[in-house]
Amino acid sequence: MLQSEGGAMVVRRVGWWVGLVAFFGWLAAQPLQGFELKVLEVRGRVEARLANGQWQALRVDAQVPMGSSIRTTARATAILIWLPYKARVKLAPETEVQLLPTRLLLLRQGRIWVGTPPPPMGERRFPLPLRCGPANIVCAPDGFVSVALRPDGGVLVSVDQGSALVAVDAQSVTVSRRQMLLLSPQGSFLGPMPLTKQEQLMWDLGGVR
Repeated sequence: MLQSEGGAMVVRRVGWWVGLVAFFGWLAAQPLQGFELKVLEVRGRVEARLANGQWQALRVDAQVPMGSSIRTTARATAILIWLPYKARVKLAPETEVQLLPTRLLLLRQGRIWVGTPPPPMGERRFPLPLRCGPANIVCAPDGFVSVALRPDGGVLVSVDQGSALVAVDAQSVTVSRRQMLLLSPQGSFLGPMPLTKQEQLMWDLGGVR
């Protein structure tokens, strides 16, 4: 374990690594057909690029298969359900995501908020695998995380509830509740650190919970 004071890099091994190994084993065994994005809410123009390569407008209840991309235009937002996890994914304006054939949700531009509401009695929540730039991000089952791709190519990860694991190459960092982490374009970590007022405002105005 490497630690330094005052907002510098913190690299940790976390206790739920063992659970993650089991989760990715479970993930690999699941049939590909069950993974898709379903549109729950649309404000403004939201589009999907399907197998034919063309972008087309999306409406509520549309189901977007794995491999497709979804993007919001200026001043548009969308809330998706990520199946089979039943997680909610909110897209900020001018955001694009793609559900990769590897079952990762890739953030290509903009900002997303991701998390799974408490399930009915007897159902489980699962870790949520994300990717943005060089960072692989796993949101803990009880986590609500925001990921943003900054204009300079850096990545911002912030957590409202639970925790998230951010990994780049052989280094991994745990971001806990009410913390944020910056990943520079060169791949170095800054943080975790407490949420700034601006980042807390982003959660208050736009985050899913």
